[in-house]
Amino acid sequence: MKIIITLAITIVLSTNSFAIDSSIENFCKTLSKKLRTVKLDGCKSFNLTTMGKISTLGNPLTHREILPNEDVSPKGKILFLGGVHGDEYASISLAYLWLQKLIEPENPSPFHWLFLPVVNPDGLFQSPATRANGNSVDLNRNFPSPDWEDKAISTWKTHYNSDKRRYPGAYPNSEVETQWMVDIIERFQPDAIISIHAPFGLLDYDGPEHALPNKIGHLKHRSLGTYPGSLGRYAGEHLKIPVLTLELNSAGRMPNDKNIKVMLKDLEQWVEDKIKQKCIDM
Repeated sequence: MKIIITLAITIVLSTNSFAIDSSIENFCKTLSKKLRTVKLDGCKSFNLTTMGKISTLGNPLTHREILPNEDVSPKGKILFLGGVHGDEYASISLAYLWLQKLIEPENPSPFHWLFLPVVNPDGLFQSPATRANGNSVDLNRNFPSPDWEDKAISTWKTHYNSDKRRYPGAYPNSEVETQWMVDIIERFQPDAIISIHAPFGLLDYDGPEHALPNKIGHLKHRSLGTYPGSLGRYAGEHLKIPVLTLELNSAGRMPNDKNIKVMLKDLEQWVEDKIKQKCIDM
């Protein structure tokens, strides 16, 4: 069954790519103008595709799949999310650099990666950039966790004092970007989800106990907890998918090159070890 699902996701996620090539080129132009780390030719070389989904403000929601060599079975499936919050520039730049490294043919990854490099293009492309999307909704409070209806709005009012930056939306899964991620999680069935944020300078984790990491690169584990509608509560606690959140030290400043390389190596090792443990438990 897993092989069928993997093949299906590759076919389904590749549809509609021809019709929106020009939109993706415009997306790359806008992205390269917004972030100095992103080069236009580099973005175009990713061959980003879309499921035909567009954001509230009309930007394409893009992804890129990376598979091992044809004669190698993937060790596991990893969903990678960058730019959930549009004003966390470093998270998007780092996703760009890691995607650039993973598509290098001389260093094939043993995993099946699904990259969503900029989940929230509307927030990023606004001036100034915003945490929330084009509807002023915090996507990381809009996931349909089982407690959303009972607790999301009340938590926003009491814990965040109705901070507009963290508005969870009018109802769960109300945003096209959230619907897109939920749909991908349901069909891709990742063994792990990795999301990059800033600026707490730590490693957060939600999910099964056996997959808890101590550190990734220079980031050491410290739990931030979850909230109604957050990815950690929806995917990590509800769906039992390991969710690793890399909280960079700064939203505007990248880690140094050495740390970037070590972090990627540690990420792959964490996923490999986690999958091995999962097989033992089964």
